[in-house]
Order: sequence, then C-alpha cells, then structure tokens
Amino acid sequence: MHAAGLGELVALSLSTDVSGLERYADDSAIIIQTEASPDTLGRLPYVKNCFEVVDSVPRRRDLAQAIDALVRRTAEWSLRRSRRPFRLMFSEDGQLVGVPPRLRSRLEQSVGRATGGRFTPRGGGDEYWVITRRDLDQALFCRRIPSAQRAKAPKGGLAPDLAQLIVNATSRRAQDTILDPFAGTGALIAARTSTPFREAICSDLGYADGSVELVPGLAGRRGVRKITDDARSLPSLADGTIDVVLTDPPWGEFVPEAAADGTLLAEALMSLRRVLRPRGQLSMLTSRRLVEPTLQHWQQTGFERRRSYDLLVNGHPATLLIGGRAGHATAAGR
Repeated sequence: MHAAGLGELVALSLSTDVSGLERYADDSAIIIQTEASPDTLGRLPYVKNCFEVVDSVPRRRDLAQAIDALVRRTAEWSLRRSRRPFRLMFSEDGQLVGVPPRLRSRLEQSVGRATGGRFTPRGGGDEYWVITRRDLDQALFCRRIPSAQRAKAPKGGLAPDLAQLIVNATSRRAQDTILDPFAGTGALIAARTSTPFREAICSDLGYADGSVELVPGLAGRRGVRKITDDARSLPSLADGTIDVVLTDPPWGEFVPEAAADGTLLAEALMSLRRVLRPRGQLSMLTSRRLVEPTLQHWQQTGFERRRSYDLLVNGHPATLLIGGRAGHATAAGR
C-alpha cells in the first residue's frame, strides 16, 4: 500500500527496483509478482505497508464467509515456523474492521498451529492480515513485512518517499551530472544520490543567508556541491555541463509574488537551456492547474514534454513533466 494519488509512479518504481510484475492496482494499493526478498521490499521508501500474500479465496459479500473459506485452506499454507507471537488484523477497502469472535478464534488457532507462535492482541510480533479491496475479486490472507524506519520530511521540503518516486521516473545513469536550481532542503538530490552519479549540484538563494538548509547528511557529501546561484542566470555553471535538471520550482499558487506571472519560470528555463546538454533531461514538478502555461514556457524556450505523471503532493493535484530540448532525443538509461 502507498500514499493515495501516486499509483502510476509507484508501479513504475516497482517495475525497475524489484522487477515487479503488476497484477492489480487501485489508487492506494498495488499487487505485484516479484522474486525480491521481503527485506528488500520492506526498505522501499515509497511503500507505506507491504504484505506477502500467503493465500487468497474468492471475495464474498460478507467478509466472514471469506475468512471461513481461508480457515478451511490452512493445510495448504506455507507459513514459516517462527514460534513468534502474532496478532490478526482485518481490513476492508482500507478500513480496519471487526469480525465475529468465533471466526477470529479459528483463524488464531490455524496460524498458531502453522507457526508455533502464540496470539497476542498488543502486537510486538508478526502480523497476519485478511485484506479486501473494492475492485479486487479476491480476499487475501497476508503476512505484513516489517518496514524500515522512514525519514521525515523537512519543513517546507518534499517528503522522501515522493522525492524517490520522482527520481525513479527520471534518468539514473551513473555518469549523470544533476542540477536542482530550486533545491531548497535538497530532497530531490538526496533521493537521487542514493544511486551512483557523477556530480549533484544544489542551488538556492536561501543558502546565502541561512534561511534554507540542506537535509542532514547531504551538505559536505562527496560529489554534492552547494551553490547560491539565482536560477534565472546560474552564473557558476558553464554551458552544456548538466545531464539532468531535477527540480520543484515555486508553483505560484503558494508563492504568488515569485511565480504568478510566470516570469521566474520563463527566465529560469532560458538559463536551464543554456546549461543543459543537448541530449539532457528536464524533470519538473508543477501544480496540475499550471501544466498548460508551464508547457507554453517550455515550448517558447525550446523544450518539449515527452512523458508526464499526475500525482498528489500533500493533497494538492500536481504533475511531473519530463522532457528535454526539442529535436534532441534524451540520452537513454535509467
């Protein structure tokens, strides 16, 4: 399961990160077939809750009927005999629900026999879930995969899971020199530098007076450079030296004085066209209501869109635009 409104980017990331073959998807959940280990899946930053499907039965109108059918199939389960304590959870269409005590008790006994563990209502051990989704014709019996601790979003910055999804949709070649001309706390660069790169450049006027700080661990990291250039000119950067521009500029609706008339974006795009290599890639996040005027600025400065993804950013409709110089194919490689 993942944050709502990110399904297309999650599916794209899973296909590349763990060779996941999509079997089902809705707005906040996806089922994949993969050979990746549970530990690998649990470390994915953009997956909120991850489950290993143990068994499934046809979905019934009443969840109790599905649970009864699952209990009758326990002899076919291949649960690891961990002898760990466990608890049971029941979810219908994303909401936790209760079930008749008799059925719960039967399922507890079945899991206990299979694993050698004892039921505990307070947690602290393994979790087994019965899950249904509105558009899924199966009821699933799953083991919840423990997740790695998630980094929190810095104030005013993109959440790390969203930043990683944006990065995963963009070029990730080891030889890339990457620039974020509106870097802020550096969330996008922090996500991109989790895989090999040549150089990563964070630029923001806020670094000059200390009003903006990079996320911990990014400043001073080898290969990461911090500059205080104005995005409209980028005087520190030579022509044609950047492979990927990865950025989340002001949207206007949140910073009206900075971008409402589009002047900032138009001037920044001229600067980006100068520093980007002919086959370089431009990846830009913007408000969904500003997509058309943003693309007009792209066209006026010689850029073209090649792909786009609709998503939600803190509940706000947004779009990720990916493209490059018009007439120049973007360098291949992920």
